[in-house]
Amino acid sequence: MLGIKGAIDIHVHSSPSIFPRSVDDFELAEQARAAGMRAIVLKAHEESTVSRAKIVTKFVPGIEVYGSLVLNEYVGGLNPYAVDMAIQQGAKIIWMPTGSAKHHLDYYGGKSDYKEQKSSIRLLPQKGITIFSDDGQVLPVVYEIVDLIKGTGAVLATGHLSPRETKALVQIASERGVEKILVAHPDLKINKMELSLQLELVQLGAYVEKSMLTLMPNWQSIQPDELVYGMRKLGFDRCVLQTDFGQVNHPTPTEGYSQFVQLLFDHGLTEEEIRKMACEVPAELLSL
Repeated sequence: MLGIKGAIDIHVHSSPSIFPRSVDDFELAEQARAAGMRAIVLKAHEESTVSRAKIVTKFVPGIEVYGSLVLNEYVGGLNPYAVDMAIQQGAKIIWMPTGSAKHHLDYYGGKSDYKEQKSSIRLLPQKGITIFSDDGQVLPVVYEIVDLIKGTGAVLATGHLSPRETKALVQIASERGVEKILVAHPDLKINKMELSLQLELVQLGAYVEKSMLTLMPNWQSIQPDELVYGMRKLGFDRCVLQTDFGQVNHPTPTEGYSQFVQLLFDHGLTEEEIRKMACEVPAELLSL
């Protein structure tokens, strides 16, 4: 089996969490270190993981652990203050809303969790966050957030916005000089995008996540051959491998990453092509 030495998972979940998780922060870091991975980025739908990452780094040397922030209602939604503080504290990625996104809520019939994965705690009802005003214009606060991210080295990621919102956000971020823009799992059914739109976004300067989660039974929204075809069309220097794992009914994130790499190899990608997406591109995004 192909190894994952030097690989980076930029999108991975662990506990504590509003969802049941297969590993906690420390277990995740220890397992990634044991597998020879270089780094992980903790993602939580309900809070900044920057402080958590710093604590894990102190107690689990030999693996780089970074935090991120998701702009859900739990941190005030599209909140420039939360963005500014997270970046100053070392957040590597600022994600647009996920479970609080209007698009997510519409997809799941008003629920901010998932039918495939239920929250383990009560969640208050949410109206849904969109980056558009009632007249279809991008909200001024979005420009403010984009400008806060610009020049910091942090990544602006698209979360669970609709394809239309994602395109508008990428265009604005590109025009305003944001250096690192990441399109979140565009093959996942929640915010699935045509490959032609993914190509458009790449041409605007964005990077695109390619996720193991999109191949899992309860979540499957693409076939392996189609996923590999998309990687080839987009360019390996614009694709980033991630698992999006942490769900209790899946392998642990590190096991999942190893399986993902082997699956891609079995479907015709070379070790060099996989390494580009697993090691080099994420390292570039995270300024490592």
